[in-house]
Amino acid sequence: MPRVIVSVGGGHITEIHRTVLQIQKALLEAFVDTAVVIADLDDTVTSKERNYSDSDYNFEQILARVKNAEALEQWEVVLVCGRYALFDSRINELAQLKVFLDSDGDRRLIDLIQRFQVQSSEQLADLIQEYLSGLRPEMQKYIEPTRAHADLIIPSNGDSVGAAIVVDSIVKIVEDSKGGAQSGATRLYPQLDFQAESLDIEKEQYQDLS
Repeated sequence: MPRVIVSVGGGHITEIHRTVLQIQKALLEAFVDTAVVIADLDDTVTSKERNYSDSDYNFEQILARVKNAEALEQWEVVLVCGRYALFDSRINELAQLKVFLDSDGDRRLIDLIQRFQVQSSEQLADLIQEYLSGLRPEMQKYIEPTRAHADLIIPSNGDSVGAAIVVDSIVKIVEDSKGGAQSGATRLYPQLDFQAESLDIEKEQYQDLS
């Protein structure tokens, strides 16, 4: 049975994992005979000392997961997630859909401060120092360039519309494949459509790259 591979990446504090969990839940409800597996790049980190680069992650481990050629008893959707989900060209080549959750630098810094519930000026100074010396350069040099590989670029604004659009796209891919598509990855475009009325209302907020 075939597998569908979807990569979801983006900047720091863009709720990548929450979005992927929303996608997984919706797909399991939509396709009862489909396994939805999460391949999380954060699970491949072994060192406690961060380099703020791609060297922090084991892409070979994720690649082995998505290329697993063992016979499957049911359909499988593999959701590759993490800030560097769109970084590796080999994984990009295998993915039928690549999504980038977008957010500007000011928003990421504000969300970072709120996430860590900063209580003192010392904590704030340490967090800003980490942002300026590690997170911001990492974003500019390694993560932001992966935006160019995305099929969908979705603003990370905390609502569920982005996840719904991704689910709608994956449902289309799976339905087309189950309807007789041949083996091999097929690109999303120009197949993407927004059939749900609620998505039609919101889709103007989002950008797509063909």
